[in-house]
Order: sequence, then C-alpha cells, then structure tokens
Amino acid sequence: MNHNPEAEVKIKPSTFMRAWSGLFTIGGTAVCLFLIFQGFQFSSAYSILYIGAGVIFLPIMSYLTVWGLPGFLPGKVLFSIYPGENGTIVSKKISIKLSDIQDIDLERNRFTLYNNVAVKTTNRKKYVIKTYNALNDFTFYERIDEFVYPYMNPEAKKTWDHKVSNHDLLKSLKFERKHGL
Repeated sequence: MNHNPEAEVKIKPSTFMRAWSGLFTIGGTAVCLFLIFQGFQFSSAYSILYIGAGVIFLPIMSYLTVWGLPGFLPGKVLFSIYPGENGTIVSKKISIKLSDIQDIDLERNRFTLYNNVAVKTTNRKKYVIKTYNALNDFTFYERIDEFVYPYMNPEAKKTWDHKVSNHDLLKSLKFERKHGL
C-alpha cells in the first residue's frame, strides 16, 4: 500500500515505561542472582531460603528480560498510523485498514505479562501488536481516539465510545476527547 509519509503517526515506546520495565525485569534478574550468591555464602540462617527464592524466580525474571529486550532498541517504532479514509495501522508484520477495525484495545498477555495492542477486524481476525510494556496506556487511548476513531466503522465507534467513557484511568486523568461522543 502506498502511504503518505507526511501523514504517518509513529507510536514509539515511552521513555518512562522503558525505564520502569527495565527496572523491573533487569533489576529483578539482578536481585535473583544476588540472592543466589548470598545464599551460597551460607552466612545466614536464611541462606537456603535465599537460594530457593533466587532459583525459583531467576528463570521467570530472565524470561521477561529477554522477551522485553526488543522494546529497548533506540528509535524503535511499535506501530504507525496512517490516518484517512483509506488509512491503516502498520506494524512490522501486519497492516490493518482503519475501516476494517471492529475493536482495538490494550490486552495483557498471560505468558509474558506485557500489554499488547489487540485488534479485531470485521472479518473476525485478531491481530496482536507487541508493545513490550513500553507504551503508556494514556498515550495509546489518546492516539487511537485522535487518529483512528474518525475512520472507524459506526459499530466500532460505538464500542470505542463505551470503552473510553467507562475507563477509570481516563476519568482520573480528566481525558478530553477531540471527537465527542
């Protein structure tokens, strides 16, 4: 598809969310290694507990760290939005027409514990765009509301209106829509 590069809206990872995710995953892995090291010194009555906790949580934290590493690449673009009547959402592997979107939201992956953008289309296909937990919820809702919402089909707009009006985070941040209900 030919896209106008001037109209492209790049959705990039938030610096704050990258730091928060990195602190949790890399820091958690470091703490597990520290616990194992301290446990093998046997200088405390809790040494066996240190070793056990470190050994149990090290694979989990290592898995989360390795899985989230692509989100830390400099200049990373999670996905792009090309607004317009023939607009699309484009990520590395997929391209979805805005008018074909039935539902779009952030969903948590059960295995990685990271949020992903889940898009359901009118032809009942579901697409997932990885965010590596580096996309701020507020930014996601703001960008979708501004650049995707005007080009959604009427049924999808109704679903989005319901989602935005009932979202506690958006209420607490006093989110103002550019496109009214």
